[in-house]
Amino acid sequence: MKIANLFFSVPIIIILLYFLPPLGIIVFLARYLVYGNRHFFRAPIYIMACASILALPFGIEQFLKLIHVKANIPYLQEILNWEYYPNLLSFARFSFIVAVIVLIITILLRKLINTLSSKISQFIGQYYNDRLQSDNEIAKENDLKLKEKALTSKQKTPHAVKCPHCGKTNSIIGTVGKCESCRSTIEYKGKH
Repeated sequence: MKIANLFFSVPIIIILLYFLPPLGIIVFLARYLVYGNRHFFRAPIYIMACASILALPFGIEQFLKLIHVKANIPYLQEILNWEYYPNLLSFARFSFIVAVIVLIITILLRKLINTLSSKISQFIGQYYNDRLQSDNEIAKENDLKLKEKALTSKQKTPHAVKCPHCGKTNSIIGTVGKCESCRSTIEYKGKH
């Protein structure tokens, strides 16, 4: 992991952006895969700060020209007239733009990922609640069917009942029936 920390560090990204810009951008973006959301804004801010420091002499010169002031700042002209400074200035612009774009992309991706994960969580929660409600309804329906079945099975059990009028023993289903001989109503009162 220490090699990954070194390879995806800000100084390595800056060096790669200078010497191999496409690889530097890839490593810059891959940094977010390695580190995730931890301190996602640090690398772009550091790179923008480094780019600003590189462009600072040019910015000071432009500011002094803008306000029409001639100031003798030590080493400013030496830095501006240095043969490699135009390359450093163009690198500063490039790295600043890359850092801003990466920062915007990561903010938008984070927002998109957070929104998607929120929607997916809501969908899963709603699905779970719907499924739970459906399962509860099915369980209630099954309980009701079982109760009906138990009740009807008790009612379909034949009972031997002696007719109080003629004395004949009859077999009836349920609690009320008719005597087969005299056709009078007989009632099963349960076991005494």
